[in-house]
Amino acid sequence: MQTFILIRGHQGSGKSTFAREQIAAFQRDYPNGEVVHIENDLLLTDEHGVYRFSADALAQAQEAGRKRFQAALKRGRKQPHAPMLIVHSNTNQKARACIALLQAARKHGFETKVYRLHNFFPNLHGVAEADVLAAYQKLNANPLREEIHVPAVRPMSAEQAQALADAERFAKAPPPFDPIRQTFVSADYLRFGQRNFTAKTSRRYPDLRVLKYHRSVFYENRFDDALLEMRGLVLDKYDQIIVRPFKKTFNHSERTAPNSPYPLHITAEHRVNAVIKINGFLGCCTFVQLPPDHPSAGAAFDGQVLYSTTGSLDSDFARMTEQHCRQYEALFRQHPNRTFLFEITDENDVHIIRERLGETLIGAVDVATGNMAGERELDDLAARFNAAHPQTCLHRPERLENIAFGELLERLKTVKHEGFMVFDAATEELLFKLKSPFYLTSKFFGRGTEASLSRKLDKRRADEEFYPLIDAVHARRAEFDALDELGKIKFIQDFLNNSINGEQAA
Repeated sequence: MQTFILIRGHQGSGKSTFAREQIAAFQRDYPNGEVVHIENDLLLTDEHGVYRFSADALAQAQEAGRKRFQAALKRGRKQPHAPMLIVHSNTNQKARACIALLQAARKHGFETKVYRLHNFFPNLHGVAEADVLAAYQKLNANPLREEIHVPAVRPMSAEQAQALADAERFAKAPPPFDPIRQTFVSADYLRFGQRNFTAKTSRRYPDLRVLKYHRSVFYENRFDDALLEMRGLVLDKYDQIIVRPFKKTFNHSERTAPNSPYPLHITAEHRVNAVIKINGFLGCCTFVQLPPDHPSAGAAFDGQVLYSTTGSLDSDFARMTEQHCRQYEALFRQHPNRTFLFEITDENDVHIIRERLGETLIGAVDVATGNMAGERELDDLAARFNAAHPQTCLHRPERLENIAFGELLERLKTVKHEGFMVFDAATEELLFKLKSPFYLTSKFFGRGTEASLSRKLDKRRADEEFYPLIDAVHARRAEFDALDELGKIKFIQDFLNNSINGEQAA
């Protein structure tokens, strides 16, 4: 018998104990059978029984577990009559990842079983109760059809049940605004909304973490006011905002979609300002200068310029941001606690549109209030910096001012750049991104050409600007499936090229 057992459970649910029980039962029946037990904690515990957690160690444990799993499956396939038990006893919160493991096991001839645990023992690694309840809630929200629910030996306490009820009640209401911190990313949201975002602790500055909404928020259309802010938002260990980038900006097609959570419809006569969008990556630069009464005053990052991206303070892109933008440090230090935002094009980060290599100032956000600098203020900042530093040129993007939206859409049909960031001409409010047909068709057919059309038309893998195309294909599925490959390509090209007319009609 060859069996794969997948155990799902929050921290403190008894996964390790249950795994040992399953292993013992197997060994009683098959004394000479092979057992492969995959659990991250086993590799994070040293020979003295001391648990040593770090992000790097966890990543290494996960990779080691993946390799052991694949190797065990291959051994099982080579010896299909040899008794083998594979037990996977991590928290296994993501349904899609679990399904992939189960499918791989079945493909190699293994019988599969899934157990979901509900115990609430004290967890051995000091995980905060809010995190434990968030994991439990996430498992509840991501069930597997075949999972067996094991009755709890130690059920949750009345206090834990109340906290879980509070979390579920919180999820049903719009996020509250925190007027002191000027953000929808409130303490309650950080506690109860964890299934919607990741919080990545910085290796360089361990007291800081970068918040980023989960990709599933895109294709499940689950954005809320707090998640809009989580595009590289950096918090300290006291949940104070240290770096505040742009909020999420929707494409025009997303805001005009029937199911948009942030609907917007403007007429062709509406006056707008349009900034040419540069095809690069977002770099954030913030000089941190905390007042003496700030809880993080004197921390390692206080008095430093932080270079970050939408997801990290430590990635290669964060390092590229520093390499490109260090030359503007005098500007950052003149404006402490203000996040300067750059569109960066680098020879090591190839994009669809050919752009001038370098960095372009596209925004500045006050960390305390979230107020964005207007385009004219940004022009003035760049002009004054360039006058004071004639050897260094701080670039700004080109823009069109006070143009009718219909005229902008006509121009969009023929431009050879990514598109525009569109602002209301009267209020200067940022409205949406407007992507050009040239960019969309170039990106769709020019990136990942080895991928099949079916993969490219999967919202879980596609960028959000292609969601209207994917919706159109699904709406006309029978017609699309009847086309040959060239016909499907023409269908896609026609949709992307003609989408401007549809947007104007909206």
